[in-house]
Amino acid sequence: MQLVSLFRRARSGALGNSLIVMGGFVLSRITGVLRDVIASYFFGTSPEMTAYRSAFQIVDLLYLVIIGGALGSSFIPVFIQVWEQDGEERAWRLAGAVLSWALLILTVASGLIFLAAPWLVQVIYGGQGFEPATLELTTQLARLFLFSPLLLGLGGLAMAALNARDRFTAPALAPTIYNLGIMLGALAAPWLGIWGMGWGVVIGALGYLLVQLPALRGMGMRLYLNLGRQMAEVGTVAHQMGPRVLGQAAAHISIVATSALAARLVDGDAKVAGLIYAYQLMLLPFGVFSLSLSQVAFPRLARLVAEGRYGELAADVRRTLGTILWLTLPASVALLVLGMPTARVLFERGAFDTLSLHYTTQALIGYAAALPAFAASEILIRSFYALQRTWTPVLVGLLQVGLNIGLGAWLLTRGGDIGALALAFSLANNIEALLLFGLLGIAIPGMWRDVSMWRRLAGAGGATLLLAGFLLLARSLSMGFLPALALEHPYIWQREILPLTLWLGLVAGVGAGGYYGISRVLRITHLG
Repeated sequence: MQLVSLFRRARSGALGNSLIVMGGFVLSRITGVLRDVIASYFFGTSPEMTAYRSAFQIVDLLYLVIIGGALGSSFIPVFIQVWEQDGEERAWRLAGAVLSWALLILTVASGLIFLAAPWLVQVIYGGQGFEPATLELTTQLARLFLFSPLLLGLGGLAMAALNARDRFTAPALAPTIYNLGIMLGALAAPWLGIWGMGWGVVIGALGYLLVQLPALRGMGMRLYLNLGRQMAEVGTVAHQMGPRVLGQAAAHISIVATSALAARLVDGDAKVAGLIYAYQLMLLPFGVFSLSLSQVAFPRLARLVAEGRYGELAADVRRTLGTILWLTLPASVALLVLGMPTARVLFERGAFDTLSLHYTTQALIGYAAALPAFAASEILIRSFYALQRTWTPVLVGLLQVGLNIGLGAWLLTRGGDIGALALAFSLANNIEALLLFGLLGIAIPGMWRDVSMWRRLAGAGGATLLLAGFLLLARSLSMGFLPALALEHPYIWQREILPLTLWLGLVAGVGAGGYYGISRVLRITHLG
């Protein structure tokens, strides 16, 4: 009966929007995993894959900083305000002005990166782990990828406008279309090599934009390019965007810095690829549980701040944060205990060998420990953005970058490897989340005073510990008849993938059911 009630409520309101966005993220992560499965088969942790991943990280900074995060979070509150107060025509004029400036900045930035690409690649990834041929391929791919930020920029602004009007379906599908483009490119690897995936990125970015255009037309889109010289709101967006650019840049630079440190290790190119495979696995629950809930919550939080309803704001943030932690704490434990067999089922075939699996598993332990804090930070940062206190998360983010780089470099001098780098990332992100939570409690009156929140978090922690015990016991008891659970086992995927997959499904299903049952008894599910 509870499921029936849940689906009835999903037809409207925040829950319905959350389920739409969550469904989109599930599709996106499934296609993302399939994309990585295909890529790992053809390229494993080879220099070609390392060049692809490294080039992607450089160019992705343009999209994530200017469009994907900073512009969207700055544009949505102002777009909502103009739409409500001045009408649709002026709101679309604002959107056209913001689009014009964004494209101008992206074009100039893309041109500068095109010219500086050899120098950037050498500074970031040059070291004993990267061969000269890998550095050259990284440069060439980075230049090709510069087509994608322009297309993703248009798509990102379309997504922001649709989300501002509570239209989530088309934006939820866009990342899946993007992944499908890269998958098609990966399938062309026998003929085009790594360049198939490179062109797949560009094709996927085009699809990311096109899939959202019908929804914009249905919303009455009236866009034309203009610089908005007489619109004060353009200056408001730019003013709010400044610190957010730094915040988004800090988050991405932290990830790139981890890869840059790994590139200086022996066999650095393979270790960079292993780090990124592990990071992608961590992003699976992060995207489904954290990004989806936070993306839906942000326009609602901005409206509550605009209306001065701070009591409801505190309750909404607590509810969203509690749900994210309730979902990501067990996901973190599952990655810690079941990460190796999961990576083995997904990736270990073709060019992805046992050494590739070893590097990926090493990094996954550290990244899995970062998951709850990494996920919690998403809604905490968006809460500060809704309050228009943009400098607070920026300064905390810069501190996180410094801790990550400093601790990672120090651990490497003490003989650490990529596992130590992932651990440094985890520690820095946990400190960031704690600081953000503490400071948000000061910014929103009554944020900390809900005793039930602390009780539920304690209950979720206890249920997670019981889940960890069950998963460890299940894995230990199963070693005798399923040797593929051991990293050193000479895995033959054609013969062992089915029993290992069935075992993972059974253990994960029983563990998830037990966790939910305990949560129901303790009344800590955070649903509804």
